[in-house]
Amino acid sequence: MGRRYYCEYCDRSFKDDPEARKKHLSSLQHTKNRADHYNMFKDPEAILKEESAKIPCKWYLSGGDCAFGLGCRYSHYTPPMIWELQRLVAMKYQSKLNVTLQNGWPNTDDIIKEYFENPTSTSDADDFIYPVWPRPLELQNCSMLPPSLWPITPESLANTKTFKEWS
Repeated sequence: MGRRYYCEYCDRSFKDDPEARKKHLSSLQHTKNRADHYNMFKDPEAILKEESAKIPCKWYLSGGDCAFGLGCRYSHYTPPMIWELQRLVAMKYQSKLNVTLQNGWPNTDDIIKEYFENPTSTSDADDFIYPVWPRPLELQNCSMLPPSLWPITPESLANTKTFKEWS
């Protein structure tokens, strides 16, 4: 018999040769079936945006059947379905606003994304008060310490003479 090509979008098979396959893949019915398949997996936000721009299909809402099916230019969504889409979009938007926690810690991807979105913003590093560590009790009485063991203070960092003494 020969090889057969099966199209899952159209649920049919035909002789597998380049000409027949090209004819089938460019057909209007295959293109429509493929678009319908991928429309099932659309984001709720995209569906809501498209459907809110359309007016309701009077044939679909009155009789429950429309001759155009998914290719109809009018909306086949009922008001409760639109409300459910709005709820899903609102939940998705709300979850984006909240910092998601993973095991009690903030999501690092969100922190990195937030940092790189506005790199010119001033951070809290300017407001940070750096601690000054006191000299340990054992070393307070030793006045002959080398400069590398002296306690670090802002004044000692500003004084460049001490760095010369270190070498």
